[in-house]
Amino acid sequence: MCQSYRKICACGQKTSEIFFGKSVLDEKAVSQVYCPKCSQDIDIGRESQVWDNGWVLELDMDVLRTYAPVMGISPDDVTADWVFDEGYATWVGITPDDFQRREEERSEIQELAKTDLRSYIDAMKEWGLSREKRFIEEGWRKAKGTAGRHRVQKSP
Repeated sequence: MCQSYRKICACGQKTSEIFFGKSVLDEKAVSQVYCPKCSQDIDIGRESQVWDNGWVLELDMDVLRTYAPVMGISPDDVTADWVFDEGYATWVGITPDDFQRREEERSEIQELAKTDLRSYIDAMKEWGLSREKRFIEEGWRKAKGTAGRHRVQKSP
């Protein structure tokens, strides 16, 4: 069963939620999360880091290498970017705090369901489309369609 894990960023100001798809990794794979405020003070360009709109998900490379064969990749080739983009350790939703933002945004629309079901359906559809467009414009990694770009071809 896939699971998720909430992790507070290094400065303690924000909470992210990380999804562990395909039931391979768990919270031991996560070293640290940095929000845009605390990521300004870290070294960049390490293979253990996934950068996404100022947020950084830092993964434990020893754990990733241990589980690399289960994920269908060589331990020498595995990177945090690949693990994120393939969905083994990624945000729940599009952004690190999507779990909070989504509920706040939806709760405003859900009141319509009690009085005008058709308007509620239209509002939910519009909300979903405009939300997706906003994430793309904001440059979120998952919204740009990078997931799956590093697919490893398995031999027949």
